[in-house]
Amino acid sequence: WFVQGCDGSVLLDGSAGKPSEQQAIPNLTLRLESFKIINDLRSRVQKECGTVVSCSDITALAARDAVYLTGGPEYDVPLGRRDGLNFATANATIANLIPPFANASTILTSLATKNFDATDAVALSGAHTIGRGHCTSFTARLYPNQDTTMDKTFANNLKGVCPTKDSNNTTIMDIRSPNKFDNKYYVDLMNRQGLFTSDQDLYTDGRTRGIVTSFAVNQSLFFEKFVDAMIKMGQLNVLTGTRGEIRANCSVRNSDNSFLSTGVEMGQIGLAQS
Repeated sequence: WFVQGCDGSVLLDGSAGKPSEQQAIPNLTLRLESFKIINDLRSRVQKECGTVVSCSDITALAARDAVYLTGGPEYDVPLGRRDGLNFATANATIANLIPPFANASTILTSLATKNFDATDAVALSGAHTIGRGHCTSFTARLYPNQDTTMDKTFANNLKGVCPTKDSNNTTIMDIRSPNKFDNKYYVDLMNRQGLFTSDQDLYTDGRTRGIVTSFAVNQSLFFEKFVDAMIKMGQLNVLTGTRGEIRANCSVRNSDNSFLSTGVEMGQIGLAQS
């Protein structure tokens, strides 16, 4: 969503005539199954409602429900987005996505350009309470020398998963409750068990350390601030009215969809709550 806003551009598979966002280096670790799930949801919604709900809205709702179904907060999602007609270039994708080796200064500076403050940055990072990380995203903290901000036992365990710097394995992001959306990610950081530099430096840096601590001791506060930041992020550069389109297939633009047989609603879709 930080790339071109919440317009579903990452869902496009390259049919728009150039390498898609999916092929940009930061997105190579995205699971192909996730794109299939969004398209399956697109088909189900279209069968019931016609082509009136955008892939962008479906993605936002799927993210909300994934959070809730794994133990996180339930919240309303503003709706009414339309889908973008083009994806971002590789350079734009790299420029807008925060890499796992970024420090807190890079994170805060990058998000500030989109009007996100330090609390937003730390809250959004809490999404790492679920999911998996690839070895190549953190082995620079292990080899040739161990990062001094990493707990030694934690580091040794990671070396078992990633025996070389170029290992292709993955590991859980949150060692305390990897399959539950909760505040244990922040407890990990306080114990120097953050997986990425971009995680652990939030506790090392004095500007964000207090926020990490407050979330670690108060899950309700984390949930509140996470919801605020997610809603804020989901409204970045949205397309409404006659801008963009509502794709009948989330992976291709309607103009490239040779099987498109249903009309697309081109009228204004107002923001609603679901």
